Amino acid sequence: MLEMEQNCTPDNEDAIETMKLGMYEAGGEEGSGFHIFNVAPNQYHRAEVLQRTGAIDITCRLEKVIHGAMSADSERYATLVVLQWFFQSSNKRRISEASIELLFEADSGDGNDVEVERISFDGTYSLMPTTQQESLTMGGDAGIGINQLASFSLSGKWEKVISRQTSDAITLSGGKRVVNNRPPNRIAKWILSENKSQPAGIPASLKVAVLISRLEEKKFTCRLGLSCKTDIRTAAESFFKKIPKDDPIVFQPDFHDKGTRPNKKVAYGDETLGSIDLNELGDVTFKPVITNGENTLQ
Repeated sequence: MLEMEQNCTPDNEDAIETMKLGMYEAGGEEGSGFHIFNVAPNQYHRAEVLQRTGAIDITCRLEKVIHGAMSADSERYATLVVLQWFFQSSNKRRISEASIELLFEADSGDGNDVEVERISFDGTYSLMPTTQQESLTMGGDAGIGINQLASFSLSGKWEKVISRQTSDAITLSGGKRVVNNRPPNRIAKWILSENKSQPAGIPASLKVAVLISRLEEKKFTCRLGLSCKTDIRTAAESFFKKIPKDDPIVFQPDFHDKGTRPNKKVAYGDETLGSIDLNELGDVTFKPVITNGENTLQ
């Protein structure tokens, strides 16, 4: 489902437009590669997860998948999923907030078998904090009268200056959610927001990890929801329309069924995944920098 909420007037280049790209319908510019289809019903672990092209490009790739077990004595199987997101903008274009949702479901339609055990960046994290000095001036006039025979007035303005220091930062919030108020958790969600005091957009890349548990070694899927707040100029240049939804990512834990065009970044085995620190697999980068970009011809 595609919704747009205008928060400011178009005359302000710094205004914000909300653009929600749901799991069922999406929109994009004419001729853009805006949705991703599986090449075949048995294309598993699709590497290209999502593409949103236009004034701002948003892409997501499936970086790593490991099928294993939760622990040596656990009856539940496990799958580790790592996704790499890129948010690319230019000039004054920017994304002020991006919300990502991953919904995991059993292929049979009974989602109770699949559960989001843990995610990277669970909670609220700060990046690149800044401080500002703010001053507030308060003032007024005073008058004095002395009897009826002789009057004397004193008029002056008093001022009081209150200073305070405030801080702000880019924030990343993650959490697990249930579907239709029914446990277990099957949604992994992250919200990435810019520094509101010094708005310069969200980081250019975000890598997240999810640990999924299952009762059986059967196929399961992941559907993705994306919501973005952009500057109003960027939103105004997009021509939205109803188009087919992105195909879900299909995960196949069966080593013997690799399907069509298998992803090379998929591993199978008895590896125990329950003790892995997911935050070590995650990463947030505001802007990549080339530190040695000068070549000398010999």
